[in-house]
Amino acid sequence: MNKKWNVDILGVLATAEEMDHFLGKNEVFINNTDTLQFYIKILSQEPDNFPRHIKLVTCYAEELVNWGFEDDITLPRDKRVERLKDFLKDVVIVFRPEMRKGQAQREFYVAKDVQILPKNDSFRNTLKFIPIPIFSNDKNSSNRSKDEFEEALKKPSYVGKNNQVSQEENDTPNFVVWKEGEKFIAYGEFESHVYAYGGFRFTPLNNEIRKTVMKEDWIQECYIHNHVIFVENNLHETIVSAIRNGELLENKEIQRLSEQQEDIRIGESTGFERVENEIAATTEAVNLAEREFLERFIEIARDEGLHYREEDLYNFHTAMKTGGLVILAGMSGTGKSKLVQVYSKALKLSSKQTLFIPVRPFWQDDSDVIGYVDTLNNVYRPGDCGLVNLLIEASNDTDNLYIVCFDEMNLARVEHYFSQFLSVLELEEGQRKLQLYNEEYSNRLHNYHLYPPSVPIKSNVMFVGTVNIDESTYHFSDKVLDRANVINLQLQPYEVLLTSKPEKKSTADLKERMSADMYASFRNKDKEIGLTREELKFLWNLHNAIQEANRNIGIGWRIVKQIGRYMKNLVPDSPLTRQRAFDLQIAQRVMTKIRGSEEQLENLVGVYNKDNGEVEKSHLLLLLDEASEISDFQTVRKIIKEKAKELKLHGYTV
Repeated sequence: MNKKWNVDILGVLATAEEMDHFLGKNEVFINNTDTLQFYIKILSQEPDNFPRHIKLVTCYAEELVNWGFEDDITLPRDKRVERLKDFLKDVVIVFRPEMRKGQAQREFYVAKDVQILPKNDSFRNTLKFIPIPIFSNDKNSSNRSKDEFEEALKKPSYVGKNNQVSQEENDTPNFVVWKEGEKFIAYGEFESHVYAYGGFRFTPLNNEIRKTVMKEDWIQECYIHNHVIFVENNLHETIVSAIRNGELLENKEIQRLSEQQEDIRIGESTGFERVENEIAATTEAVNLAEREFLERFIEIARDEGLHYREEDLYNFHTAMKTGGLVILAGMSGTGKSKLVQVYSKALKLSSKQTLFIPVRPFWQDDSDVIGYVDTLNNVYRPGDCGLVNLLIEASNDTDNLYIVCFDEMNLARVEHYFSQFLSVLELEEGQRKLQLYNEEYSNRLHNYHLYPPSVPIKSNVMFVGTVNIDESTYHFSDKVLDRANVINLQLQPYEVLLTSKPEKKSTADLKERMSADMYASFRNKDKEIGLTREELKFLWNLHNAIQEANRNIGIGWRIVKQIGRYMKNLVPDSPLTRQRAFDLQIAQRVMTKIRGSEEQLENLVGVYNKDNGEVEKSHLLLLLDEASEISDFQTVRKIIKEKAKELKLHGYTV
């Protein structure tokens, strides 16, 4: 089945160097059907539900007919290619991507609904852009006056539709733009939004909205197509800064509510106070239940001979409840698989609720895991690992938790056999569906009632993997690292085996297995980012430092949001402090991506001085020193030293 994203994306004709790096093909070529075809490099931020590993999409020259280009098939092939290159060299391309499936069900991405705009004088191929919605009194937009638009923002209520930008929950723009003639006004900042029949409704950050008139030179640096404006990353930060210092829109409704709250505070006890007390009591009860579960988890781990630090066990639990994919890494024989079993035992899950899948080295694609359609016998044959059967059962049994563990998951290339999961797991609940086969086969298959074309993956299923780091395994690609919490478990000194004694059984015992609802109550569902301004500033500086070394890696929005989700799900009053947790998240989510040659990374990582055992001239260490109030970054500093040693010894680091 084809899938189309109904949002505008900005791109440009890919360069020969980019094509060689990503695909090893020409940027413009003539395909097997004698049709001109070319590749577009994505420049703008993609929707949250668009696969992040896709940086290039293909397009057919027929999409450019409306823009004045016609392919003259009577010309020699090389002349036809050069004519298209010349046509595209001075333009950027606005398009809507579509996913199609070719031979062997292989996915590829095509640009449709193509529009072209002339390049600005300042254009560079390395620039990145953020799409911002434009509203106006146009009947196809908000269909209201500027005053009415501002009132709707302040309430907040629905300001109108915009069908050119993403409506996904995680794609809230920092600001929006109102267009009036040749004047553009930016309003912000916003922390979340909802989209319904009335269009967008934005929730302002800190309950205030400010505005600023966009300067003419700012507008000239942007690309505008109908009701979307593509703003370059650095200019985006400039506009946000201007909004923060801009004119405040007075919100009488918020002011009235604040006065009411003040009256309640100084008055006698009211129903509002009782509700607040009930909420506080409920929160405390949930925190207590989670602490009791963790006591049980730690106790069982010790009983099973797993002598990990409590901090590591809290880290693992926090990563598991945050969602997505959790990967336990380390030497063989350190108890990674056993830890997953202990976690399942602490939850009191039955054997049918926990599935261990030993990964096979010969796995090449997801058919090895989920199965395939046997067209000869007209049946669907699920993979023999049992995953499909468990997912179907879990989707019909949402009251209970399920754990899927891919054991030694890097014995085969994860991005091959796990590719569909990587895309599905980042979607919001309700959208996460694993495609088993094309729907057109449904009526032909004898067992379609047992195995539907797609299986929903609910929030009651948790995914975890174990990996050994040795010469028999594959390293993870950035596609995997972007979507996983990679936890390196630390061994305790062996002397603990002598001092460890069986402790008195705690009272932290579950009377019955943990329900999905109870476990879900442990999760913080607030829409806030979960990071402080200082932490966000540090992540931005770290991203820029990494980009200076390698433009192909960095800290994307997905990683920032996932770190924030982890931080706001920390267990209160636990051994894992916020400062330590932030250190671990940088180690688990960012440092795993820093790989390459000495020439590429020397300035970033630094030079290891074997005489004093210190790392010198390190941009990373300088950033850590400047952010010492956030964390001491103990783990990150160790990793930097390890990477500097590897660069010194081998000339590269992995």
